[in-house]
Amino acid sequence: MPKSETAPTCPICGPALLAYLQQSPARLARWAALPRLALQRGQVLLRAGETPAALWWVEQGLLRASFLDASGRERNHAFYPEQQWLGLPGPPQTSPVSLEALEPSRLCVLPYAALQQWQAEEPGLAELLWQGLSAQVQRLTAREQQCLMLDAGQRYQRFLAEEPELARRLKQRQLASYLGITDVALSRIRRRLREQAGLSL
Repeated sequence: MPKSETAPTCPICGPALLAYLQQSPARLARWAALPRLALQRGQVLLRAGETPAALWWVEQGLLRASFLDASGRERNHAFYPEQQWLGLPGPPQTSPVSLEALEPSRLCVLPYAALQQWQAEEPGLAELLWQGLSAQVQRLTAREQQCLMLDAGQRYQRFLAEEPELARRLKQRQLASYLGITDVALSRIRRRLREQAGLSL
């Protein structure tokens, strides 16, 4: 299996965001004052074709981005667990995907109006957000490369190696859709890997 590339680092995702906020008490207080949004399992945050009015930060839970393919079948595009951004920091754009909560979730809501004011007061924030977006785009590009260069079994093994915690939280059909295969094909891959593991003991 081709060697995995080092994942790009986002300077304003995960623990890096908390470190950034803690550099300034006023910045931390501003973040704490932002509205929060609670989502139930299965609740849709955004539908494809809609234009969001905010960025969201996943404080708790798990969301997925999905779209309909040419045959009308729903495909999973990406998953967003805790400490991930949803949305783009630039001008509001129509979303090509729908966003839905797979688990009860809580999001921090950063309205674009508040973001623009924050960026005006802290010019460096815009650069950090775009670096975060660049890291996300690179991750998606790496995934597209895997789809082209790896077979289904290799893609599954790569996902397990890179996202073990997320793999435990997803249902088989959700993961199969993300990998671009059927539930049956994923079941066969899992059975083959279990058999191979048994033979190696």
